[in-house]
Amino acid sequence: MKAIEHLSEYRKNKEKYLPMIDHHTKFFPERTEFEDVNIGWDCGFIGNRPYFLECWGTGGITMLTIFLSTIGIENYTVGELEELLIEQGKIYVKVEGYESPSIVPKLTDGNGNEFFSINIVVGLEDEPARIEGGMIIPFEKLNEFNGFSGA
Repeated sequence: MKAIEHLSEYRKNKEKYLPMIDHHTKFFPERTEFEDVNIGWDCGFIGNRPYFLECWGTGGITMLTIFLSTIGIENYTVGELEELLIEQGKIYVKVEGYESPSIVPKLTDGNGNEFFSINIVVGLEDEPARIEGGMIIPFEKLNEFNGFSGA
């Protein structure tokens, strides 16, 4: 399970890496307060830049949200972010029907670090997937790793 190994590496050696969004320490219920379904997660590195990925569903749409530190890439365009994720990070592959995000908002986590929040449509109900790749680990595994197994 590479995601757990990557997360362990990050937590043991934070000084070697740019920040990872604080979501990696949070509890993920099966459903959010908005009734979105929390499907799974992944994390890894593009060089010294960690990413944290959340897969979730709402209203027949499955989404990936990828969080990346803005440090050093504050002014990247959507195209440059996609190149970073697809070409360098090999996080996912575009397939027929893929749509680039129209905007990529920035947010600040609980530790005061700024991140891109990159939302990618994985697929719509009863249609073929729009991306391939990516290993999604159930949130249950992250919750257990973070000591929330009884929650």
